[in-house]
Amino acid sequence: MENIYHRYINLPFDIERPEITNTLPETIQHVDMRDHVDQNMFDFHHDLGLEVMYMELFYTPPNQKLPIHSDLPVLDNRTKINVTWGPDEGRTRWWKAKSPDLMKVTGVGDYSDDFSAEEHHRNLTASEEDCDMMYEANTNKPSLVNVGQLHSTYNPGEYGRWTLCFCIGEEIGNRDMKTSFLNWENALDKYKDYIGD
Repeated sequence: MENIYHRYINLPFDIERPEITNTLPETIQHVDMRDHVDQNMFDFHHDLGLEVMYMELFYTPPNQKLPIHSDLPVLDNRTKINVTWGPDEGRTRWWKAKSPDLMKVTGVGDYSDDFSAEEHHRNLTASEEDCDMMYEANTNKPSLVNVGQLHSTYNPGEYGRWTLCFCIGEEIGNRDMKTSFLNWENALDKYKDYIGD
């Protein structure tokens, strides 16, 4: 099976840990980090011809899961860089629905009451019983992750799991030089000198 889901990335610096990740909420959290600045990440991506479009944090409490979803209401191969602070047993898991009919488009608040009401973006979602798990990895090391495919988090550990996500953009080769989400194949090329075990 070709791994189109996850690769570790050896960055030449440590990712700054946001202060909020030292807290341990009781419920699943999604935190917009658009105002967070990690200058090393910004400079590193600028040198690669990429940009950090925005950042967000997800929190999975002990013995809980973040439900299966893709980051948009369609499947694609958009890529983020994630790093997690949490138990070694914690995992990001990737899934494939047993049939396209078993996926549905929902808003974030439609499948978890633990997200704030002002979050209105929509995703593809599916139930575990309607999917086959394709891959899983611990992301306690910086990781390239394909978030355009169905994925979830699992935390069987004794303490909470915070994941910082960097949404990476690349310029599309057209007159307007618009920025689009970095796709998996381009990510493997752009980060080829940094991809590790």
